Formats: sequence, C-alpha cells, structure tokens
Amino acid sequence: MIFRAMFWIGLVALLMPHEPDLGLGRPVSVGAPVASEVGEWARAQVQPNMKDPQHLCSYNATACASGATLLDTVASMTARGLADVKADIETSRRAHSQTTRS
Repeated sequence: MIFRAMFWIGLVALLMPHEPDLGLGRPVSVGAPVASEVGEWARAQVQPNMKDPQHLCSYNATACASGATLLDTVASMTARGLADVKADIETSRRAHSQTTRS
C-alpha cells in the first residue's frame, strides 16, 4: 500500500504541469525591493555590533530592555500555561478516578 502511494505521488509529480519558462526571470513579489533594502540596512547596522553585545545595547538601551522584558513575559506565560495544563490533567485524573470508584 505504501509502495502504491509512492508510485502515484511520483507519477503525479512527474506529470504535473510547471510554470513555463518565458525567459522573463522569476516573478517578483510586490514590495520585494523595499524589503531587501530594509534587510540590507538592518544587516549593515546590526551585524558589526553583534560581535560586541554590550556595544549594541549601549546605543539601544530601550530596545535591549524591551527585548529582555518580552522574553521574560513569554517565559512566564509559558511556565504559567504549563502549570495550568498540569493542574487540568490532575483535576481530570481525580474526576476519572472518582467516577471509576462509584
């Protein structure tokens, strides 16, 4: 059955029509030049400072503090979420054990 599925997937992949090559190059998404310019600017500004994180945070103290606060918030929400899940599982086990005893 697995071999039959592999055969049909391969056959469909082989016979599936692809985009024709008209010689115009790959289609470009809207706003791609802007995104590449922003990426180049960010790379030029941040990459030299990544070698020395203290130098990076000295000029961007607000950004570093915001990033640390965000990471702390995500970590606390995750831990709280896991504690809630554990409590729900325990409640479910207790309810299940009480129904099986009755």
